[in-house]
Amino acid sequence: MTGIRPLKCLSALSLALTAAGSLLLSAPAAHAGDYLDSCLNAVGTRTSPNGYWTIPARNFSQGSSGVCVKEIQFDVASTVGLDPADENGFVDGLFGPKTDSYVRRFQKANGLQVDGIVGPQTWQRLVQQTTD
Repeated sequence: MTGIRPLKCLSALSLALTAAGSLLLSAPAAHAGDYLDSCLNAVGTRTSPNGYWTIPARNFSQGSSGVCVKEIQFDVASTVGLDPADENGFVDGLFGPKTDSYVRRFQKANGLQVDGIVGPQTWQRLVQQTTD
């Protein structure tokens, strides 16, 4: 009887590890806001126009790259959504024509100046909509 108990424990442990591994594999790679702290550390901070949020100290537009662009891409994707064809590889840190298009879509949907530039007003709205 004592020989069976370790096998049962081993089976239970094996099942638990398999379940945990499945959860880790199916978890999303990142969440909106995951890149914000790295972005703020990379470019510095300023206060949003409403005086409430801490936003990056730089503006971003087509041609920009880096962790702040990843934050923009993730935030825009989580707020306005992506066309199915754009879902894979969209968050790549490169502010190209697709990112520009989605930033403009976000700006239009939020009553902001539609210029493709992620400046103070756009940053404020992105942070506001994606911060828990």
